[in-house]
Amino acid sequence: METYRYPEIQEEKKPKKPGKITTVLFCLWVVVAMLLVQAAAMYVGIIPKALQLIRELGPNPDMVTKRLEEYMSGSSVMTVLMFAAEVICIIVAGIWYYRGYVKKDKENKTYRPFNKNFGRIKSVAFVVCGCIAAWSLAVIIQSIIASVLPKTAKEVNEMLGSALGGDMVLGLIVAVVLAPVFEEITMRGIILQRSKRAFGVIGCMVISAVMFGVFHMNIIQGLYVLPLGLFWGFVGYRFNSVIPCVVCHMLNNFLGVLIPSSVNPVILFAVTGAITAFMGVRFGFFNFDKEEEIDE
Repeated sequence: METYRYPEIQEEKKPKKPGKITTVLFCLWVVVAMLLVQAAAMYVGIIPKALQLIRELGPNPDMVTKRLEEYMSGSSVMTVLMFAAEVICIIVAGIWYYRGYVKKDKENKTYRPFNKNFGRIKSVAFVVCGCIAAWSLAVIIQSIIASVLPKTAKEVNEMLGSALGGDMVLGLIVAVVLAPVFEEITMRGIILQRSKRAFGVIGCMVISAVMFGVFHMNIIQGLYVLPLGLFWGFVGYRFNSVIPCVVCHMLNNFLGVLIPSSVNPVILFAVTGAITAFMGVRFGFFNFDKEEEIDE
């Protein structure tokens, strides 16, 4: 009697977990790389005007620099350059994110469209309420820092005004559309996807939030964006997509206009924070053992 031999079942090889130190260094490198791309895109746009001034003024670095600063501060050129730089950065970061993560997930058949995890009213309500809570906390932190460092706060406001105030339409597009898309692809796309493989949910939330603060390159924004980065990192991890994070970022940049200045941010944070926490527990958003059951 022949004995049937069952074919050997080979264990599926799991991808190697990246090291924690190398992951942090990688995330820092991503921030530096994207800042360099952004700066390079802006400086390339200045080259034609700089060459024109050199032809007019001759080899006089001080005069050329002075005239170039006057030209940039007295027109909408900074806003136009920011617009062009953000578009270029979106293209670079988008290709990086798609080829490095989305395409690989599709090839491994592990990709899930974000609407499968983010397709119900309770998911949207949870995220919107959490966004308002995070925004309120950011406003509180910003007010505290501004009272401690008023000179620095004034300089940051002037910098943002010069960069986005030259052309109101372009400035609005940059602030509300382009910047959120670029920054979320970078922070909650590339950085979050890499860091969650090494650290899990808490670690990747913290890393993406800290890198988000570093990316702004000033202490005012670097600190008050931390609660925003933490919540958006949670959203990116929870729904395994950068798209809800982009929507959160766009909504955040609108909230300053939508919410009246008479509303107390402390009360708003207490109320919306409590509602967000309740919904997170009630509907299982904080339970990562039941990811598939949230939208059932």
